Amino acid sequence: MFGWAGGILEAQEYDFPILLPKWINDFSLRTGAGYRDNVGLSARSAQDSAFVATGLEIMLLRLPENGTQFNFFASAEDLRFLSSSVVNQEQTAFAQALLKTDCGSGWQVSLGAEYVYQNQIVDVSFTEPGLTTLPVEGHGAVFRQGLRRDFATGFWVSLEPSAKRQFFREPLDDYWEYGPRMTLGKSYGRKSELSLSYEISQRDYDHDPLRAADGSAIADTRRKAIQQEARLMWKQSWDPKGRWRTTTRLIAKQSEDTGSGYFDYTKLQAGEQILFHSKDWDISADAKVARYDYPIQTATDFRKRRSTEIAFDFRCERRIASFLKIFAEYDRERVLSNLAFEQYVVNTVKGGLNWVF
Repeated sequence: MFGWAGGILEAQEYDFPILLPKWINDFSLRTGAGYRDNVGLSARSAQDSAFVATGLEIMLLRLPENGTQFNFFASAEDLRFLSSSVVNQEQTAFAQALLKTDCGSGWQVSLGAEYVYQNQIVDVSFTEPGLTTLPVEGHGAVFRQGLRRDFATGFWVSLEPSAKRQFFREPLDDYWEYGPRMTLGKSYGRKSELSLSYEISQRDYDHDPLRAADGSAIADTRRKAIQQEARLMWKQSWDPKGRWRTTTRLIAKQSEDTGSGYFDYTKLQAGEQILFHSKDWDISADAKVARYDYPIQTATDFRKRRSTEIAFDFRCERRIASFLKIFAEYDRERVLSNLAFEQYVVNTVKGGLNWVF
């Protein structure tokens, strides 16, 4: 009797499907401290300060079911400066949600949303002539729709229309931005791909007027800009386990206002990211160089205004327990310009603990 019953139980257990969790989640809390040598991004009389940092990250993943998958990610950080008269604190937050559905025959549709909040010192001179670095508080939302077609050869194409709404406190102006992005890509090897994208968008400001070539405001107008961006991206995995990965980016952007061209600029950018991941280590290094040229705006010596941004970021994280990691970060940013008051350099170091739940 026992053997017969045991056989039935064994058969029943064998017939049961393996129950995997439909949702995967990850939550982490960061605490740490650091030092910044130019809190106000000042061209002269840089003020330094130590700071205390706290932050969190949330990741939520819905495993594919009936071809549909959902991802959610959110992060936030708060810095409290201990000896700065320029600014006492900075906060940033970011959230992203993405819903994807596989429609079969290589077709995929997606719907995404992003939210960004910032309350920090920012260099706005790249897009806002007459302004340099100032405290910026604002939040914005982006909504994207996506249509993608994958081919058997590894090539794929996608179309992503998007709409963005950005709100700022004065002196910056709120705006709408909308337009499509088209991408052609080639996937190959071990999670590697090469892609080329083109995006055209229009930015409509709520209140800012257009300006004449001498910078004077044009009455009864509102500032608008047509922006075009081409981006070449190469993602490469260098070993079978995917521990070493690199991402190379080349970007060319042009922004033209609908008036005299006073706000026009071109941007050329090159960047490289190196990632290493293992069971206990996560290491990343990211560098970029961006060149901005302004065909209408002039410097005091009547040469055309231009500036170059150079940035480097390094982060190292080590797992010391199943629930605890230690991390260290170093950031450096330098801006060069033929306008002396736009130039600055800032270095930031930070370290602390990352609690994983």
